[in-house]
Amino acid sequence: MTFKISFFKKALILSDFKRYWWVSALYTLALMAIIPFKHLMETMEIDIQETQWIQDRIDRTLSLSQDEVQVILICVVPVVMAVLIFRYLQVDKSSVMMHSLPFKRSSHYVSHCFSGLVLLLIPAVLNCLIMIMLNNLTVLGSFYTLPKIFMWLGFTTFFNVLLYSIAVFVGMFTGSSVAQIAFTYIVHILPVGIYTLLKFSLAQLLYGFGEVPYSLFNDINYPLFMLFNGTPLRDVYTVGYFMTYIMATVLFLVLGWFVYKYRKLETAGDIIAFPVLYPVFKYGLTFSLMLVGGAYFCGFSRQSFPLLIIGYILGSVLGYFVAEILIHKSLKVLRFYKGYLCYSAVVLILFGGISLDVFGFVNRVPKPEEVNKVYFGYNFEEWVYCEKQNNHEYLESRYGKNYFENNKPLLLENKENIAGITELQRHLIKERKTGEGPSRYIIYSLKNGGYIIRQYKINETDQNDAALLKPIYESVEYKKLRFPTISLRPDDIKLITLNDHRIGKNPLILTEDTEIQEVTELLKNEIIKMSYEDIVSGTDQYISISVIDNKDKETRILIQRSFISLIKLLKDKGYYDRFALLLDDIVSVELEKEERTSNSNQAVIPKRVKIYEREVIEELVNVDPIKDYNSNTVLVRFNIRNSSWQRHVNIDTAVSARLKGYFEELANN
Repeated sequence: MTFKISFFKKALILSDFKRYWWVSALYTLALMAIIPFKHLMETMEIDIQETQWIQDRIDRTLSLSQDEVQVILICVVPVVMAVLIFRYLQVDKSSVMMHSLPFKRSSHYVSHCFSGLVLLLIPAVLNCLIMIMLNNLTVLGSFYTLPKIFMWLGFTTFFNVLLYSIAVFVGMFTGSSVAQIAFTYIVHILPVGIYTLLKFSLAQLLYGFGEVPYSLFNDINYPLFMLFNGTPLRDVYTVGYFMTYIMATVLFLVLGWFVYKYRKLETAGDIIAFPVLYPVFKYGLTFSLMLVGGAYFCGFSRQSFPLLIIGYILGSVLGYFVAEILIHKSLKVLRFYKGYLCYSAVVLILFGGISLDVFGFVNRVPKPEEVNKVYFGYNFEEWVYCEKQNNHEYLESRYGKNYFENNKPLLLENKENIAGITELQRHLIKERKTGEGPSRYIIYSLKNGGYIIRQYKINETDQNDAALLKPIYESVEYKKLRFPTISLRPDDIKLITLNDHRIGKNPLILTEDTEIQEVTELLKNEIIKMSYEDIVSGTDQYISISVIDNKDKETRILIQRSFISLIKLLKDKGYYDRFALLLDDIVSVELEKEERTSNSNQAVIPKRVKIYEREVIEELVNVDPIKDYNSNTVLVRFNIRNSSWQRHVNIDTAVSARLKGYFEELANN
């Protein structure tokens, strides 16, 4: 009992409650302004239509989702509190005076940590009590519930204490309050930042380098990113996440106490309080700014390797000498150039070895018999959460509940397809293309449990790439994954909807078993017969088929021009006229082209030519549109009674003489 009384007497003497109570008071008022009273004012005048909107708004606020002001307060106040509470360590006179008192360092550390935590928790607890009171006495009772209120208190307390513990820990290593604030936020973003920059640099040096499947470096795993991610915390993060960070909080506070015991008082005012950490700070800052400089110059120059090297040099020089200036508190640091030369030699050997691929990364292609399956798609997250982590719920929470109905991961297991992918990879390594086509991942799941991840630019229109892609695209396995409709059975289908997005006709709904069976069988046959050229065709398609099964899951596919048998069936049955755009529905067509002028303030009057000839209109309907606009691009607007639709075509496209005459008329207007 005597020990407890003595301890609390020490805590009362050393604590900073009286000095910094105003921070807690301001934090309390800020939380009151953005949570209970703000919501109370919103509910003063509401109608039935606004009820759901207010409910959603309150739920987002209480789950720390999409409430920027509250998130900013949580990210700033704990750091400021830690800096103020331990401010005496950063000032010579205060540090000497406080440590001249007859108390152990552990008493100093514990009492100040304790006072800071209390001042942080008081605002959250007070606001929780206010919300409970408003829940019982006002209209907010229909919006607030006790579980949601306590959930908010738990989340707020968790992040406040976590960020406070990190700020306290960081403060033990520096003698400057400004540096403590800067280093605290650097600690939060450094792992993701270094990983991102290093990944960017390796992608420039190693052909085929892509993402690395280490969830440790996923930005949503870090406190600041968790808060600013905008996703409700209860929907994505498990108990394991929070338990890990609770243990980390305790660890930061314990390590902070250990470091405090050995901290020298004369380091007050120094950027780094422990000289042994000078090299870590110096070369860490040099390496970080080197990566930033390389990424900036390389991105600015569109992947220029010489400018990447220049960016490395300038960034590393800046980082090294800025670190020396901060450590020595002097601008006369050129005499320390030898350290930079040593650093440059190490980096030169490291990056030289990477560029020369001494580890065989670039040329490594597994044998087909070593591969269990291969992912051949565009979305790295899709592979991580479907194949590696088996967490489909995350993708559905991010992209929608029906994401997998129309976007099955392209995981190929057929031996022929695996062999085709390895052959394609060898071709890509030989060609070394860097600027053509979209980036695509080739991720091998090996039979020994390992993975090989590569990312390449693949151009589907290139003849050499197309020759290797053709057998893969035309395989039944690939088509089943890319077009999920092919796997549906007529007995499992509830209804089929056909819709043409060019016209405002009502969609056609088929519910009869015979109709569903006929359309389904023909659709499957058309997909199986699709050629590589049909699959990669850039032609816009406007007629879609939506298939809804007995579990109300929907899969969709666009009808291609090659689906001749299916289109014929729809026309023979009289279905096509009921939902699709017909030539007779088009009243006229307008060709339009804008003329650019040198005077940006001068109004641009577009040139127009109107067409009524049915043959020319039919030709324009069937002309392939373009997606890359240039000086030869013409806007084609189809006027359909009370609506219109439009597309862009190239005037150099091979067309009839009559249509070519309209293009010339437009140019001469």
